[in-house]
Amino acid sequence: MNKRALLLIVFMLAGIPPVLAMSNEDDPRILISYMDKALTPELDILRVTAQALPDSLVFQIKTRGERTGGESGDYLLLHITHGKSYTLLVPVNKAEQDKILMYEGAAIQSAHNTSSEPIKLSRKLDPQTGFSAQRIHHGVEFSVPLDWIDFGNDFGYDAYTAQVEIQDHAIQINELYDQAGKGRKEKKQYSAITLINKLCATRRMTTN
Repeated sequence: MNKRALLLIVFMLAGIPPVLAMSNEDDPRILISYMDKALTPELDILRVTAQALPDSLVFQIKTRGERTGGESGDYLLLHITHGKSYTLLVPVNKAEQDKILMYEGAAIQSAHNTSSEPIKLSRKLDPQTGFSAQRIHHGVEFSVPLDWIDFGNDFGYDAYTAQVEIQDHAIQINELYDQAGKGRKEKKQYSAITLINKLCATRRMTTN
């Protein structure tokens, strides 16, 4: 069965009534991050939302505000766990280049981790066709092509704002400012097909 046929079946299954009973903690369509008044608005994540389209998964990271210039080195990160750990990132500054960067490497620890050790992601990847990032009001939207996804593997995601040093073929994350996720230790992992089924569920998405 090809992926498009499989996705069609998933969309049909999305309306099955048991999905409607999904709890907020089990609902992967939205990840909440609560306001931190110590952070400037552009570094404070409000929430991350996800939806399944016929050819891609779309993730929106929304912050309290925007930065149009000035200090550089701060990034919005979408972190994906799918067999390996992947990080997609774009600068916080709207004035900087929007080209999506993609790296493979070590898992990112919680923003509440007290360790001061920098996180190195050692392998820069060339995003395949279909990977993209674009600015939205107070945030960024990432698109991940369905053709890239292994439906037999687990899939999880969360998001960060961070201070990042871009090196020749790697990045070094020097500081994590904020995180939107379920909590790293209790982070829920779904098979990719289950995740897409849940993203297609018809229950009204909760917002903060």
